[in-house]
Amino acid sequence: MKLLVAFVVALLIYGLQALIYRRCWNKGLRTSMAFEKDVVYEGQGNHLIEIIENRKKLPIPILQVKFSITKTFLFEKQIKGNVTDKYYRSEFFTVMPWQKITRTYPITCSKRGFYTTESLDLIGWNFFLTEKLIETHREDVSVCVLPGRIRPQDVPDTVNTLLGETEKNLKLNEDPFTFAGIREYQPYDNIRSVNWKATARHGNLLVNTYNSTFSKRVVLLLNMDANSMLHTEELAEWAIKIAAHLARRYISAGIPTALYTNGNSKSGNPALDAGADLSHIRAIEMALARIDAELPCEKFTAVMDDRIITDGHPAEYVIISNYRRKDVTDRYEMLLNQGCSIHFVIPSFQREVIEDTFESARYTRWAIEMQ
Repeated sequence: MKLLVAFVVALLIYGLQALIYRRCWNKGLRTSMAFEKDVVYEGQGNHLIEIIENRKKLPIPILQVKFSITKTFLFEKQIKGNVTDKYYRSEFFTVMPWQKITRTYPITCSKRGFYTTESLDLIGWNFFLTEKLIETHREDVSVCVLPGRIRPQDVPDTVNTLLGETEKNLKLNEDPFTFAGIREYQPYDNIRSVNWKATARHGNLLVNTYNSTFSKRVVLLLNMDANSMLHTEELAEWAIKIAAHLARRYISAGIPTALYTNGNSKSGNPALDAGADLSHIRAIEMALARIDAELPCEKFTAVMDDRIITDGHPAEYVIISNYRRKDVTDRYEMLLNQGCSIHFVIPSFQREVIEDTFESARYTRWAIEMQ
């Protein structure tokens, strides 16, 4: 009789706890994910922060948290995840009443792009671990990985010459009576422009900048097409890095810079008109970060026709394109013959042969070492 009573009591306890967990296991359960930095450069480290909070008296003996994230985020210890098209991670917790658990995962953001984590899958067990309870929490978490920065010493001399020509043209037209501001010294600056008082106060070499007497601007035209089917992704990524570097260099010199491309992002074509303040550098970097190389590109000659103005507007045009077939080169030659101030920068691997497809042979090669 006692055994029967004990069995009935145990059965009641089991049924009661099962009912309680079915109804209450996820009440007061809060989960969230966040990145320590929402904007980083390619190759930089970041931290993914996961928070679990149980705001009730009922413990959760085992809670499994599953989420997926881009496989370009490299975790320091990838021992509890599977990598296919994405990186799928699974973690187990024991969550006591009124307990808050915070875990921080160091990651390396290895590739440019705009990435999101949309949901967390929660799998809990009841007290006797006999029943799984499942719920999905919506998490709109994103991080923007900007194109990797190119070291000044890795910029070819021919490209530095091209950049210097535009900067020199602007500086020849500076108005010494219209002070614009102060910025850090660059190798191309005249030593007479150094603001010695500001330098002494901040500890860094700073120079005065002045407004230009005319509204010259630089227009960067980025072509995401490649000349062949080999290494197209690597060449596209290098073209994006080069565009970011040129924009940073021109804007740092006070030159208004615009960016137009035939590449696309999930939110549309990332076109940016000319700007010269330092925040415009970040705007261009973020636009370049959002370009999805897997989306189809627009016809680049259409971008050239839309964005290149030859009726006297003071502008320097820079095409960044590994693609150099006849449709583009013919349009380039035509613009040169019309007197347009336009340059053609070709990102290409060192072993790649640049065939003479330009009648004028006026182009600048940016040689890239294969990784």
